[in-house]
Amino acid sequence: MNGKIRGLDMVYLSSQDWDCLRTRKQRFAQRFAEQGNRVLYVEAQASLANLGTYWNDWRRLFRWLRGPRPVTANLHVGTLPPVLPFFQMSRTINRINNWRLQKLLRGWLRRLGYRDPVVWAFNPHNEGLIRKLGEKVAIYECVDELSASKGLVRSSVVRALERRLIEKADLVIVTHDNLRRSKEALARSIHVIPNGAEVEHFKRAALAETPPAPEMSRYAKPIIGFLGAVQYWIDFDLIRHIALARPTWSLVLVGPVGRLARVDKVRDLPNVHLLGRRKYEDLPSFLKAWDVCINPYILDETAENCSPLKLYEYLASGRPIVSVDMPEARKFEGLLDIALDYDDFVRKIDRILQDPAEQERRATLRIEAAAPHSWDQRFAALEEVLQNHCGASR
Repeated sequence: MNGKIRGLDMVYLSSQDWDCLRTRKQRFAQRFAEQGNRVLYVEAQASLANLGTYWNDWRRLFRWLRGPRPVTANLHVGTLPPVLPFFQMSRTINRINNWRLQKLLRGWLRRLGYRDPVVWAFNPHNEGLIRKLGEKVAIYECVDELSASKGLVRSSVVRALERRLIEKADLVIVTHDNLRRSKEALARSIHVIPNGAEVEHFKRAALAETPPAPEMSRYAKPIIGFLGAVQYWIDFDLIRHIALARPTWSLVLVGPVGRLARVDKVRDLPNVHLLGRRKYEDLPSFLKAWDVCINPYILDETAENCSPLKLYEYLASGRPIVSVDMPEARKFEGLLDIALDYDDFVRKIDRILQDPAEQERRATLRIEAAAPHSWDQRFAALEEVLQNHCGASR
């Protein structure tokens, strides 16, 4: 790849494992490696209190003993050992964990021959690792309002850790204007780079030669589809309301199910189908089979500050979209329908189903609107920002 940033050593302190649903973290790490940087992608911290992390892969408990494993010539992935639980509820526990991890990570960097790395942090609990790894540049990339996270999290602790992390970082990157507004007072340099989509990949859903996913033939039409991580921020009360209001519709959710997602609210409904994760290359065929795509976030602090990948992917596919009323959706008003409440959500879907000709007309507009939001363009914007901090290719 002929990028601007080459010849650097980079450490990604990620909040996701490498094989999780692909987001900007894996995409950008891989892009940097492909164009000539050495990248160590460090998987998410996990403790035995997060049994879901180990339930399907007990070998993860011991993977750290092997050290970083090569994915490509320039990209290694490291799995951390289990850490003490409640590290997002206690600054003391977090400090102890990071003291242990510093030694491990410094050993990994010596083994790989990394010098003066660019260190990327994605979570406030990484704060104790910043300025401990010999980095020449420290970056905090904030993709959500993490103090609003659910689970073993204390908001006051996360906010305090984040303040320290922002103060230590040379550069802060956020995905939403609301995140910029809440972080910029403490940041030396802050830039907004939203999420995006593999536009060309999802455009395949609009092509005549793309077949609908065969799996979809078992569900009654119309099919109302959701694509993405099925997590606690998804409004299952809304999904239940839609399913009960229109029992002849099929509601299909494609994506990995998080342990805090309230899927219990829809398990008893015969027209709600949780399919789990499907192959990335097959996703356009799923979208091709859907009559309407939905963006059913719970309207809270998470929704106010997030940049959902699924919105860009839906737009790139050309499919009709109904969304809850959140800031990122308002940017595309006129290309998607924004519902004001649960009943309005059903009405908006009804209206789309009753006017397929209008939706066909808007499909081209959606695809055109998605074009500036490709991952290629997001990565170019990121390189432009980094060049001022990391220097040009060497």
